[in-house]
This record gives sequence, C-alpha cells and structure tokens, in this order.
Amino acid sequence: MSSTKFLIKSPLNEKMDLGNGYFINWFKAPEIIKHIKPGQFLMLEAGQYLNRPLSIYEIKKDEIGFLYKTFGKGTEFLSSLKKGDSIKINGPLGKGFILPVDKTRTVLIVAGGIGIATFPFVARTAHENGYKVKVLYGARSKSDLVCLDELSKYSELKTITDDGSSGRKGYVTELLEEEIKENKNQEIMACGPTPMLKNLIKVCNKYNVLAQISFEEFMACGYGVCMSCVVMKDGKYVRTCTEGPVMCSENITS
Repeated sequence: MSSTKFLIKSPLNEKMDLGNGYFINWFKAPEIIKHIKPGQFLMLEAGQYLNRPLSIYEIKKDEIGFLYKTFGKGTEFLSSLKKGDSIKINGPLGKGFILPVDKTRTVLIVAGGIGIATFPFVARTAHENGYKVKVLYGARSKSDLVCLDELSKYSELKTITDDGSSGRKGYVTELLEEEIKENKNQEIMACGPTPMLKNLIKVCNKYNVLAQISFEEFMACGYGVCMSCVVMKDGKYVRTCTEGPVMCSENITS
C-alpha cells in the first residue's frame, strides 16, 4: 500500500443535507484521490485544536466525499461550511480493507450506525472488481438509515433497526449470525460502534470465522503518537490509526 500522504487546503464543492443530522461534504482534492484505498481515513480541519478523522465515503472525479452525523463541535463545524470554504485535509492515512484473492468469495459488509460511512466506496470497488457484495446494515431507526439507494447499486442490502421501523426489529449481529450459519465462506468487513463490534467478534469467534474490522476509536493525531486510539490485540495494545483502522478480528480482546 502506498505511504504517500498529503496536507492540502481543499475547497468545499458541495454539501448534501440528508436530514436527521446527516451530511455528505464533497471536497476538491485531486492530489489525494489516486492514492486512496477503500477503508482508509483522512484528518480534517474541524474548527478546533484537534483535527477530525473521517473515513472516505466515496470518490468521484476530483472530489472526496465524507459522510458524517453532527454530534459535537467538529462535525458541527463541518456542517456549517459553505460552498467555496476551504479546510486543511491530511492523508490518506491508515490501512484499509483487502479484497479476497478468491473472487467467488462474497464480500459481506456489516455496518452499524455511522459505521456505514466507509462502505459505499468499499461496495463499489468490490462490485467493479467482480465480487458479489452483500450489505447488512443496522441502525437505531429508519431515519438513521442513509445512502440506501447508493448501496443498492452495488449490493444485496438487508436492513435491521432497534425499533423495527425498517427491516425487522433487532441488531445487525443477528443478521450476521444467520449469514454465517448459511455460508461461512464470505469475506466479512465490518464497522460500527464499539459495543456492536465486540458482539460481532463474539459471533465470529463462536463460528470460527474471521472478519476485517474498521475501528471507530477516538483519534487525536492520526499518526500513532498520542496512543489515544488503541485496542488490545494479541495481548498488547495496537494503534488503530497506524496498524488499522482495519484489522483482522483474530485475538482482539477489547
């Protein structure tokens, strides 16, 4: 994987308001695009001392898209930007998802909440490379399910919600367990909140399968210096910003 990184001043070309606090910001960044791998992230200037790490939602022509939900000062700053406003963007950073060598192996995406933000790019890339793609997408309610039309272009999509307002009522790890029972020979790629990922690892361990997991740990620097984004793997702390954010589920304990 290329280690080429950039620090650029990038203008906002478009901001899409999806409702319920969800936005997609499209920034012009032609220097970065050809170096991006699905599952990587960038650090964005966010109106405060620390930059904000965001996964790459999609790329088109010379633009990079970021899907996010407003829940703090950083994302509120991003949602307040107007077309033409420029911010500093640093990256691409981290290790992304790896498509399986065997193209008969289905790419099974498991997303919880805003963890979906990294997967339209992943699903399209897998689809265009000849893989069958399935997406299992869980959220609190129907209003928290975003980009369904985009995902449906490239995948077989199943949704599940905490309140049963879309799909059936329950958790996305329940759909995963059903998929594994039916077919273990699928390449699992997951992202979501920590409780969901912990349950996902338990399901994978139960059925002796592995998953590629993108962790949403808090990142202050993005370079592996501050040690704020660690998880326990193989009995030691590893940094999700450098060894990840995508890591194999094997021997992850926290």
